[in-house]
Amino acid sequence: MESPAGLPVMRFVAVLAAFGALAAPAPAADGPLTLAEAAAMPYAPVVMVVDTVSSLGPLAAEPQAVTLADLVRYHGHPCDGLLVAAAGIAEGLKRLFPDGVVDRTDLVAAVNRSACYGDAAAYLTGARSRYGSLVIDPSLGDEWIVGRRSTGWSVRVILRAGFKPPELGGMERELRAAACPAALIAAVQGLQRRFALAVLAVPPDRAFEVRPLPGFPYPTGEARPDTAKRACGRVSADQPRRPAPRGNE
Repeated sequence: MESPAGLPVMRFVAVLAAFGALAAPAPAADGPLTLAEAAAMPYAPVVMVVDTVSSLGPLAAEPQAVTLADLVRYHGHPCDGLLVAAAGIAEGLKRLFPDGVVDRTDLVAAVNRSACYGDAAAYLTGARSRYGSLVIDPSLGDEWIVGRRSTGWSVRVILRAGFKPPELGGMERELRAAACPAALIAAVQGLQRRFALAVLAVPPDRAFEVRPLPGFPYPTGEARPDTAKRACGRVSADQPRRPAPRGNE
């Protein structure tokens, strides 16, 4: 069986947890989240993606894996926003690409103003603000909207209640307004760390609600110029329309 792009069927890669694991153990001490501990969590996302082979070339014949390490190199540091957004967006992409390989030439996305959310969305989807395919909507909360151009389907992925510490937002605002209070920095880092690890410790459908949408609720902008020849060499340019993605409400 092959995917719509003529690729071997792949599945999203995940490190499997011991059966029955529902929550991450509390960190032994406050401090910044590390890539090593995040990547070792049971449900750290690994997304299989495909891109064009050159600026005016067709889609690659083989997918490549995008890991948390790749995202951290792009973003600059492992943080709760980056990792939670990556897990949520990866769950949404699974609904849009049930064969398991994400075509990063075929996506649009919307996030709030968070730099962390925006970087996760741009890297995992290939959407870009300069082409209008990555929409910044300040009204969005802890949620991400991802759409697939070729099918017209979109999903809204929402972080479920109970994962984000309710005091985190206030403490982050307090820290931004302060100088360099070591105790507050450590406290915020500890909360962010526990938040991220708690999300990565459970199956994604426990952490996120996925709602199918009939379409992308924003203008989709223009396709990236380096995807203009994405369909060259494909087995068939006419693919059957896929069924709508299912939610998990």
